[in-house]
Amino acid sequence: MYKQIRFNRGQNRLLQQVTHARRLLVAGLLASAVFAAPAAMGAAGVLDGQTIRILAIGDPVFQVMQKIHEDMEKMAGGKIELEVRPFDVLHQQVLLNAQNTTSSYDIVAIDLPQFGEYKSFLLDLDPLIKESGFDAADFHEAAWTGAQVGGKQLGIPIQPHPEILAYRKDLFAEAGLQPPETTEDVLAAAKKLHNSKPGLAGIAWNGARGTPLGQTFIQVMGSFGQAPIDLRRKDHGFSIDDIQPQNMKPMIDTPAGLATAKYLKALMDYSPPGILNMAWDERVRVFAQGGAAMTYIWSGRSAIYELDPQAPARGKVGYVVHPHGPGASAVSPLGGWSLGIPTNLEKNRVPLAWKVITWLTSPEMMKEYTKHGDCVSPRHSVSQDPEVIADCPVVPVVDAMASKGELADWQRPPVPELQQIVDVLGSVMHEMLAGKRTPEDAVKESQQEIERIMRKAGYY
Repeated sequence: MYKQIRFNRGQNRLLQQVTHARRLLVAGLLASAVFAAPAAMGAAGVLDGQTIRILAIGDPVFQVMQKIHEDMEKMAGGKIELEVRPFDVLHQQVLLNAQNTTSSYDIVAIDLPQFGEYKSFLLDLDPLIKESGFDAADFHEAAWTGAQVGGKQLGIPIQPHPEILAYRKDLFAEAGLQPPETTEDVLAAAKKLHNSKPGLAGIAWNGARGTPLGQTFIQVMGSFGQAPIDLRRKDHGFSIDDIQPQNMKPMIDTPAGLATAKYLKALMDYSPPGILNMAWDERVRVFAQGGAAMTYIWSGRSAIYELDPQAPARGKVGYVVHPHGPGASAVSPLGGWSLGIPTNLEKNRVPLAWKVITWLTSPEMMKEYTKHGDCVSPRHSVSQDPEVIADCPVVPVVDAMASKGELADWQRPPVPELQQIVDVLGSVMHEMLAGKRTPEDAVKESQQEIERIMRKAGYY
């Protein structure tokens, strides 16, 4: 059912030339290291004089790798060519690379919802896992299974993290408020705290047009108990296993979709100035500097204030799972990144690629990432490390959520049309928030536009 995006010969040639030039530039300009590397890999290092080529995203864990690049090369005993790209460019380059006879990269970063689209050109890692005795049990179950398609392990988690709600414990205590559990609790707390101090908004969130708002809509709709498409129900949520054409019907014009639109519209009254231009980093920076009492946040972004001694929010933040709507379960959407191996990689390079993946996702390296700006750990052992907890208080909270089954990946199902769904919602709902249409009209129009996309794709 999955379709591969095709580019013409001219686009392929141009993009491959740009890719080659940028990769060389990045390899030459990466910053010097800032930590004393542990001698976990022995004197020779995992590379033993060789070069590894990695295509990645500009998210915290890979930004940390850029920051400590020189010491990582010393640890590995070889050259690490790390090409870091924005989301859309990364997606395009992965698709282009899949068309090549031989992969230009040994390792690629994959967002959890992309595994369905990429499944035909990612190597099944199960034989390598079995042969090497790789310990899968230490990973959060939702993070591990999120990198599977059809029962095959296609990636190893390196930075999977949930979107949760962060709140200022001191402000809540002063106002006599309890941590919010429901969407009504969020609205009540936001109303009480909004403008209670100069420059303080009730809540920050993604209101920016496009992907920021579109992603927020489908994730909040999950908190109202509905997936964006007609997935098969499983336990208290939905199953993303074996998605069939009949499951591709959009579910936006539903009671949950309308409740989501109305909830986001209600948040507008208690939001910071410029909310309609606010995205992932902006919302966290406003919260970090004391401009909001709450924020929706990808947990790894908490390093923006937890590792900044000057941030007013540092040491004063509590975290809760996504507050839920009436009759729905408390569950946070899981996103983030895993590492995979392209199927068109030269066979003699596969063992090296696997060896590097096991090193990059090892407990020792996961701990190093937390020291330098990536407050994420998909490993239980690292999440319980006292030094990690001291630097990143959010890590044990997320670990507890994982243990209680409060993390899920069905809010952004791994289907090729997901980004188109997000684009539609990010545009139509932005007009709704700007007062150009009602919530009722917004969900109806979104439903119709997404249905056209699905019909064009041939699902029905």
